[in-house]
Amino acid sequence: MKLHARVFLVISVALLIPAFLSVHRAFGQQAGHYIGGATGLENGSTAPPGFFLSFLPVVERVDALKGPGGATIAKPDINVIANMVAYAVTTQKKILGADYGLSVIIPVVNTRFTANLFNASAESAGLSDIYFAPLVFGWEKGNANYTVNYGFYAPSGDFDPASPLNPGLGFWEHQIQAGATYSIGKPKLWNTSFLTTWEINHSKIGLAVTPGPMLTGEYSFGRRFDKYQMNAGIAGYGYKKLSADSGSGINPLLAGITDRSFGIGPEWKYTKLKWRLGFDLRYEQQFAVQAKTSGSVFVIGITYLDLAPPKPKK
Repeated sequence: MKLHARVFLVISVALLIPAFLSVHRAFGQQAGHYIGGATGLENGSTAPPGFFLSFLPVVERVDALKGPGGATIAKPDINVIANMVAYAVTTQKKILGADYGLSVIIPVVNTRFTANLFNASAESAGLSDIYFAPLVFGWEKGNANYTVNYGFYAPSGDFDPASPLNPGLGFWEHQIQAGATYSIGKPKLWNTSFLTTWEINHSKIGLAVTPGPMLTGEYSFGRRFDKYQMNAGIAGYGYKKLSADSGSGINPLLAGITDRSFGIGPEWKYTKLKWRLGFDLRYEQQFAVQAKTSGSVFVIGITYLDLAPPKPKK
């Protein structure tokens, strides 16, 4: 595979959306740290050896709160802006035949919430929960790339159980990911990918509540242009909470309920090795949502690439 096709940064983006989901006391579900649409084209691969620094502004526009059957319960006006700085390193060290790396994401979240139905208006901003992935593995074999990684979210953001708006979610979370990217045909212009994300949660600080385990599957299909520097196509996801939230602090109205959502939209990626920069634009509209907020997600990615020189052949 040409180098241009592999120069991208797949990061487990920590989209921390505590905003309107705090209304779980009446309708919604406990939110996890990861959100569908966080990754897109070629998300089943790891970056090649080198250092990568990314600035990732993410905007989530929430315009509806859906009930367990998918009916609209309320139409809030919520804007969540997560400004994230991500550091990632892929070393030249091989473990089980895979390139080994690690990454850290530091998110600052700003949430603005207004809802006429509840006659409420509020704003919250601050450092959210930091994500650290000490184990990131990537393999390349023929037209296929594979990735497996483990990371966790630390409850570093402010969290007040009595507050409806918090920069942090107030609990530790383990995250396991596995996926693959496949380049179709001999020129390797067409590409498809799939990535699964599993979330395993601890109890919330100050609350007798443990969010249920969650699964997100993200997929993409794209084509490369401009001597492999550009990749354009569609990306989508499906999310499902695998079992209901637990604990004595769960509202009886929410007992046994699990939420879900889907999303799809266009994506454009461009890598300019001469500039050592990579760019990513992605928009996904959510649909078929149940028991959670619904809206759209817009992701902007700017990555500085400092590729490691290849090892000399023996």
